[in-house]
Amino acid sequence: MRKTAFWQRCVIVLSGVLTVLLLWTMVVSPQGGSAPGTVSGSIPQRVAASAKERLAAVTEGIDGTRRIYRLSDRDLTAPKPDPGCYGSASNPAQLEWLLKDAGELLAGQETLFSTQTPILEGSTVSYYLDETIFAVTWKQPLGDSVYTFSEVKIAHPSQIRRFLAGGSYGSGVLYTTTEMAESVNAVVASSGDYYGYRSFGIVVMDGQVYRSRGELLDTCYIDNNGDLLFTYAGEIATQEAAEAFVRENNVRFSLCFGPVMIRDGELCVPNEYNSGEVRSAYARAALCQLGPLHYAVVTANAEQPFYAMPTMRQFAQQLYEQGIPTAYALDGGQTASIAMNNQLINQVSYGSQRRISDILYFATAVPEKAHTEVTP
Repeated sequence: MRKTAFWQRCVIVLSGVLTVLLLWTMVVSPQGGSAPGTVSGSIPQRVAASAKERLAAVTEGIDGTRRIYRLSDRDLTAPKPDPGCYGSASNPAQLEWLLKDAGELLAGQETLFSTQTPILEGSTVSYYLDETIFAVTWKQPLGDSVYTFSEVKIAHPSQIRRFLAGGSYGSGVLYTTTEMAESVNAVVASSGDYYGYRSFGIVVMDGQVYRSRGELLDTCYIDNNGDLLFTYAGEIATQEAAEAFVRENNVRFSLCFGPVMIRDGELCVPNEYNSGEVRSAYARAALCQLGPLHYAVVTANAEQPFYAMPTMRQFAQQLYEQGIPTAYALDGGQTASIAMNNQLINQVSYGSQRRISDILYFATAVPEKAHTEVTP
């Protein structure tokens, strides 16, 4: 089984801390009748206190607790993923160890991916695993289309993120999903709602409402717990109503395309919708929530030997049959794309990625300095 640099660092730092404690005991042990604790505030005690703090830090995870990392929404980029945490396999059966190693992070939640998942012939399964994020991406034939799934479990809500091209709302610049994924150090990224293409919809970033025209589209919100919340077309149509909803529900950011396809385990695709040509056969994309801090981004495309693309209802039906309890449609067609390790995974329509205004992505929360290998 692969050992991580994290545990190597623990052993080395722990050894150093114990050495400091031992030397301190030898030097400042009470002598000549001195009472213990009479050197309060002395240098030896401060050294011991510092050593105790370091010992507590490196033993997190050893005594049953977990180190908690979190990211700031003020930062445009996340920490760089550890290259050594990526991998791939040609057969899902080879990844039993991966699911086992991800067990603590999954915390008892079942995964969509399994060692029996029927992947597209000739394709591979890609994965990433560190102490804050588990991601596995694969292609799977469903119906007459090829579905690309990227399943992600994170340790903290701050690791599900949105990035606007140019780094700010309304910048007017456009980039491909893979370009933006690389710029923000995404482990996995999905095309978003392409908010820059239209003047309507509800746009929230960092808890601030930038656009409040929700009369035509369903909106998906991600709150401070990392949960998906929804409002339907027409529910919110003013700045005041949008700001009140964001404030009352602790919303971090939104995505506005839709429709809501699955909610509370029930299909809810409308017969008519104001975007996405729901009755036509198109490449599709979706954001799904499987459980607490557990997600999937999914696309459906035509890829040899599967040449069909689904209607919105067919797309939703396939996700429902996989047991997905919550699903929201993102912009489809040529926009629909999934990237992992800065590489495009699905076969996009017309053979090349569209330049768009935003992505949804998942990031590691492990600080970059923690990736440094330590020589035993």
